[in-house]
Amino acid sequence: MEQENDTPETSIIDEEGELDPRVAAELLVSTKNRAQRQFDVWPPYLLFTGVVIFLFAYGAVWWSVRGQHPYIGPSGWALAIMYGCIVAWIAAVVTVLQRANSGVSGRSKRQRAFRMGYIIIIIAYSAYQGALYHAGASHAIVYGVYPASVQWLFAGTAFVTIGAIREELPALTLGGALIAIGVASAFAGPVIGWLVSGIGLAVVLACFGVFRTVMRRA
Repeated sequence: MEQENDTPETSIIDEEGELDPRVAAELLVSTKNRAQRQFDVWPPYLLFTGVVIFLFAYGAVWWSVRGQHPYIGPSGWALAIMYGCIVAWIAAVVTVLQRANSGVSGRSKRQRAFRMGYIIIIIAYSAYQGALYHAGASHAIVYGVYPASVQWLFAGTAFVTIGAIREELPALTLGGALIAIGVASAFAGPVIGWLVSGIGLAVVLACFGVFRTVMRRA
């Protein structure tokens, strides 16, 4: 820590009182790197923890529906495991984000807006699932293909939109990956779709975790 802040002030300005461009550029890069580390609110351990959680959660649902003929849907214990694990992981993520962004009012306001948007999406997701059931769709659609895939289409669309607005490649990449997972799980069917979602999410989180680790060491 002392080495980062040990830039001599006398080297920034030369004897004629002019700013040395090379030293100023180095100082700018150092300041930028410290700011990026400060606001790096997605530590790799959160992502690697998500890998295990999503594999276990979606694997439990797949285990409960495998071999169903005709397809009925996930059992109550499997849904409890899946939603319980996901909620616990989300709670941990929110806690880390809030601690990292404490005192930054602008960022906190944006996060509240994002959370409100996600809540609206979840409500719409549940309402649409009820509409499918009311319209007479089969259990394979209502309790299989739809819940295993459409939420990642929603989330992927949100990240692609955010990435396009902010011109952020990581958000665009994540959004595209989530959309691909949603489409793949829909084509995989009501049983294998759960497994495809779990494995796909684990791969995405693992890749981002490795990326974060490399960036931090760099």
